[in-house]
Amino acid sequence: MKAKSVIVAGAVAASVFAGLGACATDEEPVVDVPDGSVVVPGPDADLDAAAEAGDADAGPCLDCEWFPDTCTAGVLCPNGPFGTADGLDPRVHITVIRGRSEADVWVAGALGALAHFDGASWRRVDVGAQESIRGLWLRDSAEVSLVSLDRFFARGVDFPDAGAASTDGWTRGPTPARPQHYIEFLRTLHSAWAAPGATHLWGAVESICTGQPVPGSFGCTFAGPAAKSGLWRLRVTGDGAFEIREAMSTTICQDIGCGNLSAVHGASPDDLWAAGPSGIAMRVTGADGDAPTFRRYNTQTWARLSGVWAASGDDAWVVGAQGTVRRYRGHDFLWEIVAGVPTTEDLRAVWGTSPTDVWAVGDAATVLHYDGTSWSRVKIAGLEGRRPDLTAVWTPSPGRVWVGGQGVVLSLGGKP
Repeated sequence: MKAKSVIVAGAVAASVFAGLGACATDEEPVVDVPDGSVVVPGPDADLDAAAEAGDADAGPCLDCEWFPDTCTAGVLCPNGPFGTADGLDPRVHITVIRGRSEADVWVAGALGALAHFDGASWRRVDVGAQESIRGLWLRDSAEVSLVSLDRFFARGVDFPDAGAASTDGWTRGPTPARPQHYIEFLRTLHSAWAAPGATHLWGAVESICTGQPVPGSFGCTFAGPAAKSGLWRLRVTGDGAFEIREAMSTTICQDIGCGNLSAVHGASPDDLWAAGPSGIAMRVTGADGDAPTFRRYNTQTWARLSGVWAASGDDAWVVGAQGTVRRYRGHDFLWEIVAGVPTTEDLRAVWGTSPTDVWAVGDAATVLHYDGTSWSRVKIAGLEGRRPDLTAVWTPSPGRVWVGGQGVVLSLGGKP
């Protein structure tokens, strides 16, 4: 294998965003519920309680304008297979949404939650285990749902000596071949991406040392946290087996500081971005070959970046903590600071169809849309008092978008 190369560009600078205030005040009771979402009493309840208590100053919730009762066109509304009689099931936390087209959409999440939309209706899918799915690899004629890079379930793949398939034809894949030092760390998968036609699926992971060094490897107990790698590749070999490949050496990762990464996406098989804590945004070129090149860029923030989406090689977006949004537009080493973002909530994911149609989602039921000129907040109907954190978004075309999070799947106008 050829030696890999690395370029570190620019110094990372800190920046602070100012945004809208919180959605609750001392006069407005906020209730924490077990799933971590926030429940704000509705306006009628507030007014009734105020009347009974004789409090003439009490009023409706401060964020009600963003959460109407009625679903209309242009408003996001609950839609999907994980609902209850009330339309929400807080036990199902959606982690990833991906699709090949408007008529081929997959939603996955906690406890084996998986469902498919065929263009007409949703159908829940049984993968055969109640394990949280954190990534999806939609191949040409097969689907792979990933718990981690070395633990996954697939349909349309002939695994040697595979056990019994689930009722929907999914089987657990065998543990793939891995570099010796891969198993020195526990690798929690945060994001996975494979461009159409790509040989490799890339995984952004958080690495925790197990304290069990393998003979002949670095030994994470002594290598220190900087030697961890937060970016790995999974591929299918010529004989149909799966293999985890080292994306970069520990020396390169030590230079860049990429031990833990949160998100990965690319506009093509050979050009992608990875993002993570401390404002890291790293570009990978030659990503589908044997010798990828890695270069860290200056995002002008120390905020944790949780989502990345690339429209093209010269246009990409990252989002993160406290409403942080950055845009890359072909500069040699610098990402642009995006002002006027109408939230200070943590943003968790971003996706789009073009530079004039970009969506970002985050905590407290926050959804933002960029139209090529500015970011605006999008209304959500049907949540009643819930304000679930939103962690996944995917859109195949303008006007068609799916959003997922704590116990909810949303679409524009509530359309399937």
